[in-house]
Amino acid sequence: MQYTKEFAPLGLPKEFKFGIELEANNVKTKGKNGLYTGESAKYLQSKHWHMAKASEEALVSEGGAELVSPILQDSEQDWKNISDICEHMKKYPGQKGNEVVTDSKCGLHIHFDAECLRCNPNRMRNFLRLYAEAEELLYKMCNDKNDPIRKGAINKDFKGIHIVSALWRNGMAAPTGKKIFKQIQDGTLKVSYQNFGKLKTLAGKYKLDERRYAGLNLTNIGNRKKNTIEFRMANGTLNPEVIKQNVFLYASLINTAIQITENPTIYQEQLETFYRTNVNEKQKVENFLNLIIANPEDIQIYKERWESVKDSSVFLKNDRKGFAQNRFKREQFKQIADRTPSDRIHATYLQIKDMLLKTKDKGVVIYD
Repeated sequence: MQYTKEFAPLGLPKEFKFGIELEANNVKTKGKNGLYTGESAKYLQSKHWHMAKASEEALVSEGGAELVSPILQDSEQDWKNISDICEHMKKYPGQKGNEVVTDSKCGLHIHFDAECLRCNPNRMRNFLRLYAEAEELLYKMCNDKNDPIRKGAINKDFKGIHIVSALWRNGMAAPTGKKIFKQIQDGTLKVSYQNFGKLKTLAGKYKLDERRYAGLNLTNIGNRKKNTIEFRMANGTLNPEVIKQNVFLYASLINTAIQITENPTIYQEQLETFYRTNVNEKQKVENFLNLIIANPEDIQIYKERWESVKDSSVFLKNDRKGFAQNRFKREQFKQIADRTPSDRIHATYLQIKDMLLKTKDKGVVIYD
């Protein structure tokens, strides 16, 4: 696998079928010369793309549009079709301006056929472990340079289309790394509804994937009609190159989980390096990308993405948003430590010690 621009195949394994959902705002969908009507509708149908209705997606009822691809493969024709559809969508601006936009209400969702992981429980387990360890980094690599993730993806958002659902969930693509780690540790991790049948609603609270509004949506695994895993965290975009880069990033993660399962000894040293937590975020990024991507030029794409947004305000207080905690040392803590003289730390320690001794002498119990 190697990243290639424009329409050249990436070299994905043949079983890596995928699909994408394109969301955009300020789109005219109805009436004469609408995206969903007339010649445009015929064009989309000829490409086998599905047009989401207002009853299916709230964005459509708010003046936006969503187009859903057929099952795609890593072929020159399918990459060209994606590019053509992006350009086609831009031709139908609505009443709020002269351009179709991908704003904070829009996301880019990419599905992969889950069977390549589901066929072997160890593959799925390794994939989820890798994902949980790298989740925060993926949220910082899933968009083009200088494009930090939209606030509504990982924060409660009471504006616009999110107002109803914001009361009971964190964002439209909330992190789940903390939950994955806990369920792996407890031995309770389940990722398929197929064994629950009609009891799936009641059983949901015991599962990782009880709701689909997560950066990694696992609710379709085992579904006979749509057996997929879905990456939901990326911002909306109509840039085919950004879309292709995301497909390559996610596919590289999935492929690494498969290769680790099949060839554990080959990856042992790299895995041990990646799972270290006594490193800063930059080192964690390098260890992650070196694990899943072979070509240095390809690695640079995602390092530059991460570098451009890593300090964005949307990523403050991530421990409250569902990201796995303490996967690397926070750079700001290191900077504080570097700026603080050791003699000042020692003096502070002596002051606290003296205060505790005086309090004890007065008969006040601070702790048991």
